[in-house]
Amino acid sequence: MRFFSTILIPLILTVSITSTDSSSNSFNQASFIDWGLKNNLIISPYIELSSSSEKSKIRFIANDDIPRKEELLTIPYSLMFNLSKILDLINSKSLNKQYKEFSKLNLTYKQNVSDFRKEGAFISYIFYLIQHKPKKYKKTKFYEIYENYLNILKTYTFKSPIFYDQDQVEYLAGTHLSNVYDDMKKIYQTEIDIFSNESYYKKELDFDEYVRNRLIVYNKGANISNKWHLVPFLNFFEYEYNKNNANYTIEKNGDIKIYAKKKIKKGDEIILKSKKMSNINRLLLEGKTCEKLINYFDEYLISAFSPGLYYSYGINDVDYFKNYFVNLMDEDFDSKANNIYFETAEMLHGDGSDNWAYDVQENNLHFYKEHFEKITKSQIYDIFYDKDDRINIERIYRGEKKVIDDAYDKVINIIDQFTEIQNKYMKDGKNSKNAKVIDL
Repeated sequence: MRFFSTILIPLILTVSITSTDSSSNSFNQASFIDWGLKNNLIISPYIELSSSSEKSKIRFIANDDIPRKEELLTIPYSLMFNLSKILDLINSKSLNKQYKEFSKLNLTYKQNVSDFRKEGAFISYIFYLIQHKPKKYKKTKFYEIYENYLNILKTYTFKSPIFYDQDQVEYLAGTHLSNVYDDMKKIYQTEIDIFSNESYYKKELDFDEYVRNRLIVYNKGANISNKWHLVPFLNFFEYEYNKNNANYTIEKNGDIKIYAKKKIKKGDEIILKSKKMSNINRLLLEGKTCEKLINYFDEYLISAFSPGLYYSYGINDVDYFKNYFVNLMDEDFDSKANNIYFETAEMLHGDGSDNWAYDVQENNLHFYKEHFEKITKSQIYDIFYDKDDRINIERIYRGEKKVIDDAYDKVINIIDQFTEIQNKYMKDGKNSKNAKVIDL
């Protein structure tokens, strides 16, 4: 089975897909491919498509050895859509008014300030409306054009911790993953609260369904000319940071060209290179992790006042735990942590010296170190039943444990240096006191 497309000779193609999926799903996929080809999608004769019920999606496979730099797919800009195109095709005064109001809101996303949050959020909201108000939104030009694509998007599933059960979420407590999870969930819940009020949907949106749309928009799109676009067919490709054999470029006219990074053997799946990001962000946004990036973190926040410090110093105010953080990825994290302890020296009954502050810091880090030392693979397997979840969480814990261990070792080394200097000073002072005075 092969698909051929050429710029020179227009072809009428009968699309067939090798599949173990249901016939309706195969029909949607075949219709979607046919729609793309009729609208200038170019598919190389070097690749073919296969579909399996296991992944509920179609994949591109090399049907012959593919030379390096060979163009595999060209997706014309005309097939893509951004928020402006959606609003134009739906042509709804009320929806345009809603976005005008939504665009005025002050929304930020500290993990990535350029993630087109408002565009992605509103597109996710529109997807939700199409599903829940079909009589209105399935009659629009947008749905008429992109029906097959929207149906295919429904088949995608995500293993993001956003969808973990309560026991699994509680097991993450005390980790940086838990902190980022909390921030991300608050962001999505804030968006849901906005879209649930009287100016928008007028009733509460289902959290899981909205977030699933949110992740689809993030994972199946691309930044083109500083606008977030959904790109049909790009989402048919698997993508990995480490094990990949293809990449893509965005042309000046907005077209996307996918090409072989290296020679690809017959039978291999075409896998695109994904961007570099920490396993924590990748797991939350994409539902996957990478072994090669276990020790890569863009930031790693811990509270400067762990429960260990609360216990040691009898602290009662919970705000210290919630408002004071140290980023262990900062080269001078120890100095920044000490500045926090200098400010609160009176509460911690300290003298405000460097030596004292490092002792407090060691106490704080020791709590996190002990926490990770208690975690075992068998515990992870008891809480997480899915094989991929087990692999992902075990990788996250290994990476986080190393960050804590490295930070703790740094602080201990500094404390040892203080002790060595102090002992030398005391020894020198003692020798000086016992020394005999010799008159010349």
